[in-house]
Formats: sequence, structure tokens, C-alpha cells
Amino acid sequence: MIVFYLGAFIAGLLLGVAVMLFGIERRKATASPQPERRIRPSLPLVAAFAIAFGLAGYSLSRVASTFGALIAAVAIGTAVAVLMRWLVAKSAAVSFEHDKEDERFVLQGHVARVVSSIAAGSEGRIIFDLGSEHRTLRARSLDDASVDEGTEVVIERIEGDLAYVEPWVQVEERL
Repeated sequence: MIVFYLGAFIAGLLLGVAVMLFGIERRKATASPQPERRIRPSLPLVAAFAIAFGLAGYSLSRVASTFGALIAAVAIGTAVAVLMRWLVAKSAAVSFEHDKEDERFVLQGHVARVVSSIAAGSEGRIIFDLGSEHRTLRARSLDDASVDEGTEVVIERIEGDLAYVEPWVQVEERL
């Protein structure tokens, strides 16, 4: 019976490692742009049960009868699996609000060209390509320095229709 408990423990550990490496969330392919999220909670439950069952059975088989150790191992394994189910449900309920991209920084690092000089402490205009579209925005220097017309700049952030930019030469020096 000890071999059975050790086998369950090792199988549970291997399944637990597989869950850690590959996860329990699978994306179901759909025609919509957002694939449907499907969670398979049975994998960590089986792993938790097998680990607890094997560990408890192996430990109890030395001090209890074969039948008593088996019943206790099943009870302990079930309790651990129920606890794991609660943990999986809590983690599945977590929303992904913190993963939302800040729209101000979507074009961060994008190269643009100054078409209307940016005077020190004031605004000018930049132009850049976004896909097949040419966009023009008001621009302000990141350090409130003047930037001449025709200078290549890098967009730091965009707030509304105002881009904060830095000359490419300054960015290149830091690289």
C-alpha cells in the first residue's frame, strides 16, 4: 500500500508542476475578436487530492491499520481538494482591471516630425504616420525647450490632442 501512496504523491506532484507550467486557463477559439476564457478547475483539484492523499496515506500507514490509513488519507485528500477548489474559485473571480493599457502611453516611443516649431514653454505641431493614416497633433516639448521645425521627435505621451515629445537626438544619446 505504501507504493500506492507514493505513486499518488508523485503523480500529484507531476500534475501540480504541469499546472504551474501550463496553467488551467484555456482560450476557446471563437469567431469574435475576444476569445472565450475557459477554466479547467479539475486539474489543480486532482493534483491537490493526489498530493495530500499520498502524503497522508504514507505517513498514516506506519501508525494506523491499512483500512484506517486509507479512510484518513481519503478524508484529508478530499479536504485539501475542497480548499483548492475555493482557492481556484477566488483566483478566477479576480478581474483584470490592472491590465488595462493607459491610453496616454499607447504611442510612447513613436517617431514624429515637427511641422510647426515648438517654442520654449509653448506648443507647436507634429505629424506622424499611424498605419496608413497621417496624423497631426499639437505638441509640447517634454523639458519645455524649443524644438525646430523638421526635427525628428519621439512621443512620450499624449493627453487629449496634445503630445509631449522629446527630440530623437536626446533619446539616441541615452541608448
